[in-house]
Order: sequence, then structure tokens, then C-alpha cells
Amino acid sequence: MITDRNARSVRIEYVFDQTGKKTVLVVETDLQLDPAEIDFAPDQVEALCTELERHRESIAYVDAVRLVRRCNAPTNEPVEMTGTFGAAQMKIPLKPT
Repeated sequence: MITDRNARSVRIEYVFDQTGKKTVLVVETDLQLDPAEIDFAPDQVEALCTELERHRESIAYVDAVRLVRRCNAPTNEPVEMTGTFGAAQMKIPLKPT
């Protein structure tokens, strides 16, 4: 069981290739996974990776673990476009699609 609070969601993916089927445990997190970014927290990422590896070893059917950054869903909020056309000010509300 994954207990690290940085693991936001978990799903299983199956990869089929020439060698057969592989079962991949995909774990989404809000942590920054790129070391070049300013908000990268190596101790938290390392703790999560250690727990995920322990979890993978305890479950026989999981071949690999993939840690990915969670994407925020796009919001469906109205947008307003503003600008000028010559001397006239423009304000155009755009409806969400």
C-alpha cells in the first residue's frame, strides 16, 4: 500500500512489445520532478521513489513503476480579450467551448 502523501493517484498500464506484456504502475504526483526547476525537493522525491520501489517489490504482477507529474485539468472559465484598434478600445468576451 502506498502511504506517501505526495502520491496523488495510481493507475495500471499495460505495455505490449516483442518480449510480451509488462504491467506498469503509474503514480501521479504534484512534486516537481525536474532537478533544474526551482521548486525541486530531492528529499521528498527520493522518499516517494523509495516507497514506490518497496511497493513494487511487494506486488508480484507489477513489472515497473513510472512516476509522472500530475497535469491540472483545464478550467472552463470564460475568457475576455482586450486591446486597441486604432484609437478604439476593444473588449470582447469569449464563450467557453
